[in-house]
Amino acid sequence: MNGLIKRVLVYTHNSIGLGHAFRTLAVVTGIRKSRPDIDFLVISSTSIPQIFFDEGIEVVKLPSVKLDIDREDSPMLPRYLSCFDLETIFDFRQRLIMETFDFFKPDVLIIEHNMTGQMSELIPLLMNKWRRKGGARDFALVHVCRGIMKWVPLLRIPYQNPRHRSESINIGDLYDFMYVLEDREVIDINRAFLGNDPDLEKKIRYLGKVTNKVRGELASRDETLRRFCIDDRPIILVSLGRNRRVFELSERLLEVFERTAINRNYQVVMVLDPYLDRGVAEILRSHATKKKVQVTAFVPDLVDLMHQSELVICRAGYNIVNEVLLTGARAILIPESHGGGEQERRVQSMPRDNIRVLSENDLFRPDADNVITALLNSPIPRSPVEFDKYVIGKTIIQELETWRSQRMISSATHPL
Repeated sequence: MNGLIKRVLVYTHNSIGLGHAFRTLAVVTGIRKSRPDIDFLVISSTSIPQIFFDEGIEVVKLPSVKLDIDREDSPMLPRYLSCFDLETIFDFRQRLIMETFDFFKPDVLIIEHNMTGQMSELIPLLMNKWRRKGGARDFALVHVCRGIMKWVPLLRIPYQNPRHRSESINIGDLYDFMYVLEDREVIDINRAFLGNDPDLEKKIRYLGKVTNKVRGELASRDETLRRFCIDDRPIILVSLGRNRRVFELSERLLEVFERTAINRNYQVVMVLDPYLDRGVAEILRSHATKKKVQVTAFVPDLVDLMHQSELVICRAGYNIVNEVLLTGARAILIPESHGGGEQERRVQSMPRDNIRVLSENDLFRPDADNVITALLNSPIPRSPVEFDKYVIGKTIIQELETWRSQRMISSATHPL
């Protein structure tokens, strides 16, 4: 029986940075290489929907919200619609999500990162899965995650059964597949986050790390220099995100570059996060210009510039760390101090010769200059690692189509 997948609906929330969108794009384009006939529709509140449009992928853009990670309690706030309260925005988002699902009628629903969606806005969709599970209108429910995350217990959704008894549904039972874009040696998500559930273990697949570009797709040096409008000199790339300490960390690096003459011997390019406070960004531009450092706005596929750099100084988020590994670039990783220790935990599995790890406080130690210059001047050869989103995509779609074929046979044999 034909179990071909025709329509895939993807949800990715994006409330802090850009990583979720790029990781989702890697999965979608990875699948599409094997099956270009599939229609993908992405639901997201990302501020960079153009990365999907550029690949011919349709997007339903939700009103954006953000976690204010610079405050102690990290409250969630509207990103742009400041005259609306959060409840009104999420009511509207939930209606958009449900209308999109009803219109698109997906064969597969992929939920990235948050199993119940931002502020649990996907619970009505999950109830759809519960009602249809095993029937003719069932759809594959798939979770995709980066591996290391905050500990979030699987929720139970209460409901009243026809005899008016109080029952509940385990969210984990509803998912058909859970794909982890990481190596099990780095993180065992069942043991670390999901209670070591033997039933969930059967659904979990470790597919390894993913990057939005594979090595063969990295741009040439000439093309990269033209796109970033920089001269053909040795390059140092700095990308520190939008966390509250970005300004003082950037200023500290500018001092190091000046004192060690790095800014005269290398072309230092500082990339500003699109979510960085505009006032802070303008001050940094001014300070960097005085120190002979080029400041540029964020550009997708920063990995191309990383590939041409002698040194990368960056955070330890999932995407950028994998791009460091992909290119084999020398790198100073400075984990961001938020997210339940996610970045700090990631760097523990980075014992590579071309990588040094500094905490935010380490950067202000007197010997930080020596760490940077020693790595920059070391004779360590590049040792790039291969990651292949197309192998991952093929694995996912083949497994989903096998699942769909089996469900179609089952529902034909045992109709509800």
